Amino acid sequence: MFRKILLGFFVLLTLLVVVLVINAYRIPSRQIKVKAVPSVDIPANAFERLSKAITMRTISYSRTAPVDTNAFTALHRYLKSTFPLVHSQLKRETINKLSLLYTWKGSNPQLKPILLTAHLDVVPIEKGTEQNWTHPPFSGNINGGYIWGRGALDDKLNVLGMLEAVEYLLKKGYAPKRTVLLAFGHDEEVSGYRGAQKIADHLAKQNTQLEYVMDEGLFIVEGQMPGVTPPVAYVGVAEKGYANVKISVASPGGHSSRPMAQTAVGILSQAIVNLESKQFNASITGATKEMMDYLAPEMSTPYKLAFANRWLFNPVIKKIMLGKPTTSAVLRTTTAPTILKGSPKSNVLPANPFAIINLRLKPGENKASILEHFKSAIGNDRVKIEIMEDEFNLPVPMSDLQSASFKNLQKTIRQLFPEVVVAPALMVGGTDSKYYRNLTKNIFRFTPLHIPAKDIDGFHGTNERVSKKGYQQLIRFYVQLVKNSD
Repeated sequence: MFRKILLGFFVLLTLLVVVLVINAYRIPSRQIKVKAVPSVDIPANAFERLSKAITMRTISYSRTAPVDTNAFTALHRYLKSTFPLVHSQLKRETINKLSLLYTWKGSNPQLKPILLTAHLDVVPIEKGTEQNWTHPPFSGNINGGYIWGRGALDDKLNVLGMLEAVEYLLKKGYAPKRTVLLAFGHDEEVSGYRGAQKIADHLAKQNTQLEYVMDEGLFIVEGQMPGVTPPVAYVGVAEKGYANVKISVASPGGHSSRPMAQTAVGILSQAIVNLESKQFNASITGATKEMMDYLAPEMSTPYKLAFANRWLFNPVIKKIMLGKPTTSAVLRTTTAPTILKGSPKSNVLPANPFAIINLRLKPGENKASILEHFKSAIGNDRVKIEIMEDEFNLPVPMSDLQSASFKNLQKTIRQLFPEVVVAPALMVGGTDSKYYRNLTKNIFRFTPLHIPAKDIDGFHGTNERVSKKGYQQLIRFYVQLVKNSD
């Protein structure tokens, strides 16, 4: 009997292995086969033009901080003088004083316009880190094959790169069939309420419907997904939302020499502990599921077996991904306590201590689901829960991966970067593109730049830089994207 059971076990195990292998090797590649396009010549002074733009301190400090309008208007003047064909042949509108909208009218009004967007502002330099920069952060220094400075990656390379591409096409006499819009907001780093949102409102009033929106986003990187040898061009096809939730506990306050058995601070602290220990549910769905579907056929055998058979291995994959903050963030709504406020003095019991919990909302989340989770996790009616209305953005749902727009983007990436694998992904950070969600169902967040991991640290950090070679290829990408969109 035992031998029959053992034999039966091995037969079932063999059948399971056969099924796993068949599943792994019958999944077709989702990569589009295209030929690389001939490389167009990008003028050498494109580097100097980006360098000069970096020297202009278009800094966004906070939503309530004063804005140096002179820096932005100086950049406007600089762009006008630097790209004469763009400014003589395209319509330029100034939106809410500091943002820019360009319209390159196409010959076929039946075709929906495309919108390429980037932002003019940059984040400030963290105080005390200036001396850590190899080159001064606003020098725009060109050295060692790189252009250095704040905005080299985020996001003046896209602003200048788009304008360089249009200027190049105009010089070549190119006339698009489809209208091309260039939208440059001035406050993306502080949520884009005064810039991109106003541009989107302006377009909505004109009843504009877009074929697609292309915004800054994910890069071409290597080594991020186990089992995938080629570099991967991750395209953000969905975007997490943003919420700040205030939790507070009311109490009479009083002198610290006569504390109650359970203080308001103690209750608040326990609420935070509960929120961190009882996280939002994690799942491999939406853009993250699609990413795995696109990458599985390109993986080496052991990983291909696992990712092609997620019906069996999903729990293992999920557990591994939850072990790292970067991969955990694509599986769930994240919970991060960021602000705590209690008493102004050490000998006073606070009457209303509060905490701000920052959430990055997975697609599908809404206010009702947030409140339900908080109430369940905290489990104490004394804790008041408030979603802060002025700092709330719903997640942006996934774009249609079967659309002609996504196929066109995938094609363009492969034409300019033939060695890469293209995969959709979830954008965990916020972009200006969310404001255009009512104008199109196709929103893509991708910066066409093959970037080494060490340079990603410069994004909002020290020694931000972009390679000259990478910047040239970025411009070529936008040239080809405009052509392909016709």
